[in-house]
Amino acid sequence: MQQTKGLALEVRLSAYIDGELGEAERSELDALLARDDDARVLLDKLKAGSTFGNRAFEDFLHDPVPLALVRHIKQGGGISPKLERVTTSNLPKRSVRVLPRLVAASVGLLLTGGVAGFILGSTANFVDPTGETAASPFVDEIADYHRIYSRQKAHLVEVPASQAAHIETWLTASVGVPFKIPDLTRKGLAFEGARLLVANGKPVAQLVYRDHEDEIFAICFLRSAGGAKADAFSETIQGDLGLVSWQKDNAAFVVVGPSSAAGLQDLAHTVAGVM
Repeated sequence: MQQTKGLALEVRLSAYIDGELGEAERSELDALLARDDDARVLLDKLKAGSTFGNRAFEDFLHDPVPLALVRHIKQGGGISPKLERVTTSNLPKRSVRVLPRLVAASVGLLLTGGVAGFILGSTANFVDPTGETAASPFVDEIADYHRIYSRQKAHLVEVPASQAAHIETWLTASVGVPFKIPDLTRKGLAFEGARLLVANGKPVAQLVYRDHEDEIFAICFLRSAGGAKADAFSETIQGDLGLVSWQKDNAAFVVVGPSSAAGLQDLAHTVAGVM
């Protein structure tokens, strides 16, 4: 028999439904349910949500493996700890039994608007890569460029980091956006150099960085008509890449890096603060 005293009521009632409590605990919860309307409502919700929750959790466990992970494995990289999925074998038995019901409860809260304000108020907009947005042509082309150039070894950049002053003069004149190369060493990124690209029919500056794990990140920007809020950051995942875009004054910016990089949004805010 389970001992659930001191645990959340949801956990205790889940064990109650499953018949896993000793006689003393079951009697205690019977008494609580007899006098507490909220406890009875919660019990009814847990019972009603069991079937739905179990189905939803089962579907989650059988989701197709992400294409980026398949590609990573085929290339011989193995399974990165950043991309490993949590499995039920890592969870205590009680957590595995309770999870389906918590899934159902969470969906119920979402449908009633309990967390809608938090989601709508989030700083990042997670955009469907296939959706149409004003910046999507620019972002899509940057993703295509990055997949090609980030694999280059001897020709990763056109102009190396040792010519930083020339890079600033050259790209400012070419793109029409004054800037200083951001120092991102505190973010674990070393500046490698720069390229000049073309996206959406316009010249685009690309500043290239490398982290300690040899992953390539880039800051890309071009002159634009403006009009968007300076703090409106949009994040999108395109396969193995993550991209965060924003507008500032008369320039559009994109930070691009591996989709597994947890700090991409924070990196974009740092870049926006210094460029």
